[in-house]
Order: sequence, then C-alpha cells, then structure tokens
Amino acid sequence: MPRDPQTLVTTADTRPSTDGPAVRTITMSRPEARNAMSTALLAQLLDAVADAVADDAVGVIVIAGDAGHFSGGADLKEPLDVTGEARRMELFGHVYQAVATCPKATIAALQGACVGGGAEVAVATDIRVAARDTRIRFPGAAVGYPVGPAKLVGLVGLGQAKDLVLTSKTIDAVEAHRIGIVQRLADGDPLPLAHEVAAAVASNHSHTVTYLKAQFDRFSGLGDRVAAENDALHALAEAGGDYTALTAPNPKTSSGWSATAWTHR
Repeated sequence: MPRDPQTLVTTADTRPSTDGPAVRTITMSRPEARNAMSTALLAQLLDAVADAVADDAVGVIVIAGDAGHFSGGADLKEPLDVTGEARRMELFGHVYQAVATCPKATIAALQGACVGGGAEVAVATDIRVAARDTRIRFPGAAVGYPVGPAKLVGLVGLGQAKDLVLTSKTIDAVEAHRIGIVQRLADGDPLPLAHEVAAAVASNHSHTVTYLKAQFDRFSGLGDRVAAENDALHALAEAGGDYTALTAPNPKTSSGWSATAWTHR
C-alpha cells in the first residue's frame, strides 16, 4: 500500500514482555526530503509525543527517521512568510520542550543525516543510539538561528558545545560517541539496539524512572535552558530575523529576552 503523503509521522507499539509497558516508536517519514521538518511534520511529531505521554500503556518512547536518515533539519524549501516562519519556529520550540521534558524515557535511533532541528530533537532525548553512518551537525550559526547551547552544554561540556555550535562542523557517529552525544553505536540499522535499550528501561519500576527523569531535569536545569532558548528563537522569527528583537528586556521571560517572547506570556 502506498504511503499517504499527508502522514509524515507514524507510530507503532512493541511490548518487550507480556506484563510490561509498551515501547512506542515514533518515525518521521518524508523520505524524499531526508525527513526534513516542515510545519506539518512538526505538528504531527508534537501530537505523536503528546499521545505517547498520555497513553498509560506506553513506558518508553523511541524516535526514529525513515529511509536511512533521522532528519535533515528544517525544510528550508517550505514557502513561508514571516507569520509562517514564526509558527514553524513555535512548533520547533514546542517539540524541543516536549521531548526534553518528557516524563517518559526517550531514546533516539539515529542514522544518516541528523542535522539542525533533527540534531536538536536527538539531543533532547535521554539516550541516543546511532548507526555508524550517522552524521550530526548543529548549523544554527551558519543559517542564522541561535540554537544549540541549551541541550549540548549539559551533554558534552562547554568547550565541546562551543566547538560544535560556533563552527557548525559535521561529526560522525564515532566522534559523537567519544564526546558523549551518542551512548550506543549500532552496526547497521540502529532500531534493534534502540529497542533493546528501551526494553531495559521498560523493565524497571516505571514510577521510579519518571521520578529520576524529573530529578535529572531539576539538577541539570535542562527545562529552564530549553525554555530560554525557545524564547529567543520565537522572538527572532516574529521579528523576521532582526536580532535587535533579542535585546529588548522582558522580565516575564526566563531568558530576559524580547518583548514578544511567547513561552511565558
């Protein structure tokens, strides 16, 4: 059966044990565009994560990409005016925050292109499994989006995060594993190993896993960092790329940036 072109994100459940919770696999599927993140894909991804969180039968969430790639990042070919760009950036922010602060354990199965928004979603998960052909890049500095530090600094440390973000360089899976972005390397398809890791998490006490996740967020400050970065991203999009929008103080926001910041209105 041919793929419905309107279905850009698919979901499937597996159950590692008969009496344990299910593992929900969420797959981004725009194979013709290396799973580039359009407005529609982001909206479907956000809904898929919310559905998995709300489903009591689901214990662990695996996020993957279709056809040999995780995601090539934002769909730069999508025709958007300033309002449309602001809406897409709002969705990016919601997705980043939903994944980074998800109360259930999250695992990314990486392969091929893992770039920009795709890389941001990957580092928002708890554990990353990568095929050896994975290429990771954070190109915000190259394309004009101030994103990257919020999640990376807690994963790889300040120096490595600056090197990745300020140079926009591409790294392979082996280097990503060495510096701590990737926790497990897979020979071939990363999904079986991602499901193996998910099954190990799902076998543990679910309430304890949820509490530990909340503790990691609290101790690391990840949620606050992501919220602050999202404030800046959305303000910049609303201002049509005018960076002076980021210098207007606003005590209502966690970041202190922008009178048009959206997260804490």
